[in-house]
Amino acid sequence: MRLPDERDALATLEAIASRPTVPYHEQRALTAIAAELTRLGLPVTHDEYGQVATRITRGEPKRAVAFVAHTDHPGFEVIAANRREGSVRVLGGLRPRLFKEPVSVLIYDDEGGGPTRGTLTDFTLAVDVDQNAIGRCRISADRELSVGQWAVLDLPAFERSGDELRLRAADDLAGCALVVSALALLRDEPRAFDVHAVFTRAEETGLFGARIVAEDGALPRDTLVISVEASNATFAPAGSGAVVRAGDLHNTFSNEAERYLRVAQERLRDADPPVRTQRRLLAGGTCEASAFVRLGWAATGIALPNVNYHNAPDGADHFAPEIVRLSDLLSGIALLAEGAVAAGEDATEEWWPRARQVPSEIRDLLRRSYARSQE
Repeated sequence: MRLPDERDALATLEAIASRPTVPYHEQRALTAIAAELTRLGLPVTHDEYGQVATRITRGEPKRAVAFVAHTDHPGFEVIAANRREGSVRVLGGLRPRLFKEPVSVLIYDDEGGGPTRGTLTDFTLAVDVDQNAIGRCRISADRELSVGQWAVLDLPAFERSGDELRLRAADDLAGCALVVSALALLRDEPRAFDVHAVFTRAEETGLFGARIVAEDGALPRDTLVISVEASNATFAPAGSGAVVRAGDLHNTFSNEAERYLRVAQERLRDADPPVRTQRRLLAGGTCEASAFVRLGWAATGIALPNVNYHNAPDGADHFAPEIVRLSDLLSGIALLAEGAVAAGEDATEEWWPRARQVPSEIRDLLRRSYARSQE
């Protein structure tokens, strides 16, 4: 078993997480992901919606898996403009309490322009459930605005402080980087596996990209789907390893898919040095595994514990970088890669052979004790 290289993982994370992204405007992130896949010598395909996919296989695996991660993060879209003033809608689950003071943003467009600095004020609650849009703000910019531009929070895109990785959009660019690094780890893996990877769009506004993949059958139907997220650390402590996710706010996931991750956990526990992981029900949101589970797929997930989830520090009234731990990132890379190998082997957990069939002596014991009770 190979473990991930810290420098390589950090370089991949920085290359991907440094890109600005919001729902419907993920092209910069998708381009960075495609470049990383190409650097690894992996094929890159795009569907008609711009979502990126690849596949890597070895030998004759018994089960295939798909790593799924989304490329957007909550942000802002310009819906009205008059010179340097305008209006934006807030896309994704940002907290209304954080708009009490002016909010600094960086403004981009889909043609490659930006950033231009801007300021958001006058937040108005106007919930659009179908788009997961919570409201609108006034925007003032340093340059002339136009409808269709978009903005991200003016926060550091990537900073490291010891084990802490401070990101503008850990959810889910850290998840995307984790997937790419797991694919890199698998390139030199001699054991059998079959891995698809899909990098989706518009998760924050309704799991739309993942739902398209599931609805259109873009993956083979017997593929086991593994959603990769950076999820609220309230439900799993940061620094204790990547999380095998048993479910989310709305759904319990598939045991059939999860058991290979549990096999991977056992193997990582016994590695030298041991790799820490966790298993939790993370009820802090709805992830892309739910899109597949609800449409009948065998799906599960892993997650990085994410401090300041959706840029919202506990008890604060200002936006802040999301924080994931480098140790958790490396744990997640190893967990995902080893889970793919376990699926390729159709491996079973350590406890299951002992529980698969009741020993004949136990059957006899139960029969005798029951017979005595009837005398």
